[in-house]
Amino acid sequence: MKWLWLGWLVCVITAGLLGYMALVETPALSALLGGMTVPDAKPLGHDEEATRALYAAFQADAARAGAEGRQSASAAYVAMHARSDLVFPPLLAASLGFLAFASVYAGRRLAEPSRAVSIGIGLVLALAFTYLACDFLENAVADAMYGPEAMTAGFNTSLVFVLQVLTRGKYITLALAAVLIVALWVGRWKGPRQPAAPDT
Repeated sequence: MKWLWLGWLVCVITAGLLGYMALVETPALSALLGGMTVPDAKPLGHDEEATRALYAAFQADAARAGAEGRQSASAAYVAMHARSDLVFPPLLAASLGFLAFASVYAGRRLAEPSRAVSIGIGLVLALAFTYLACDFLENAVADAMYGPEAMTAGFNTSLVFVLQVLTRGKYITLALAAVLIVALWVGRWKGPRQPAAPDT
């Protein structure tokens, strides 16, 4: 099908953006924070002790940044959520949905998608939207906890558990979606097939 190349292009762009965030932006932030990991990059999230330590690291860097006349890690963290991490979640959600559909429609496809396959695709879509909600909410809560305004407002204990739940929810939904996508592709190669319909 002609439209499939657009889906593969979205997957490539998503992978490239993930690489940039993981290899450039996140390490740069961690370096400013003395090597500490930001919530986005820790699958189990931070408990209260780790969250307080991270908040203290953001505060210490904010003080140094003011003295040195540079952007603080706190401001850079919020800026990342407003740029790359604003675009990445919908791209990843779209990629998950596409990979589920591609297991049926790419190349030689299943003779007729079974009920189980249809349910699997539906579950992947539901998980993709759940991931999207978790990621955006996680970013909003993280900004409220570690953004420049929070550096003067003080540590917000009430948000620690919320952020941890959202971070875990994000990674759990991604893991479940990945397992289902692998299962769909395994089923694709094991099930009966027919040549794909000619392009129109």
